[in-house]
Amino acid sequence: MTPLLIALLGSSALFMAFLGARSLLVQRQTISRRLRDIRSASASNRAEPDYVTAKPLPPLWRGVAFLGWALPHLMTSEDVAWDLLQAGYRRREARGLYAGSKVFTCAILGSGLLFAATCAHLPQSQVALLVFGAALVGYFLPNGWISYRQGHRRNEISHALPDALDLMVICVEAGQGLNAAILKVAREIVRHSPVLSEELQQVNQEIRIGSNRAQALRNFAARSGVDEVRSLAAVLIQSDRLGTSVARALRVHAQSLRTRRRQRAEEAARKTAVKLVFPLVLCIFPGLLVVILAPAMLQLLHVLADSTQR
Repeated sequence: MTPLLIALLGSSALFMAFLGARSLLVQRQTISRRLRDIRSASASNRAEPDYVTAKPLPPLWRGVAFLGWALPHLMTSEDVAWDLLQAGYRRREARGLYAGSKVFTCAILGSGLLFAATCAHLPQSQVALLVFGAALVGYFLPNGWISYRQGHRRNEISHALPDALDLMVICVEAGQGLNAAILKVAREIVRHSPVLSEELQQVNQEIRIGSNRAQALRNFAARSGVDEVRSLAAVLIQSDRLGTSVARALRVHAQSLRTRRRQRAEEAARKTAVKLVFPLVLCIFPGLLVVILAPAMLQLLHVLADSTQR
């Protein structure tokens, strides 16, 4: 008990000392980064999005990102990079934070459950099994958070995309180019859907720095992971190549997106009856049976008791 507690406290103290020393070493680098961000913001003469001029990480998160080197296959994986992009994490340190969070949660949950099991005086076999299970849960816990973020972003993009396309149709019919229409829509829907506004601003910036419009649209579809965005990118690329009316193609595509959204809502409504079966059977019906049958059962018991006494 006491050696284990001393080891945990010693490791925690060493970790905190490492974070303090690292924060002191990178203080000058942090100041230089902030000065570069200020110079770039003043040179562009407009407010840059957060994903372009991101602030430096706090010392604690930098320490967590440093732990990611314990999992080098995650630090260099392109699949992990695309998963993080679909979850909305575009920083260079995203893969390091992801891998470091796996190591950190695994160590925290494992050591915490080890301490609790040791205090409870459990057998060593049970302690090893519980610690292994806690470490396994901690290892896969960031995966669940990334999946949640991806689902949330996809739902927001799917719900806001038809309205954004209607606004884009108005901008194109008013005489604006497609690039200007994308930028205008991104600025107008920032309150309604910040995620879609951020993605459209990213598309506009990729086009401004010299990237091909088709490639920027394909990157948008890959970052979002939404089927509607992939079909939108295909429609815009085809319209650009064949020279057809962009406004008409966007209007037809927006109508098809609304039809799909209505069909999904109808499908979810039809599934409601099936989903209500389990709470009805497990929660409501037992209570109703108790309320309805309890007086009859009590009366039957009284009758049987009186008959046995006679």
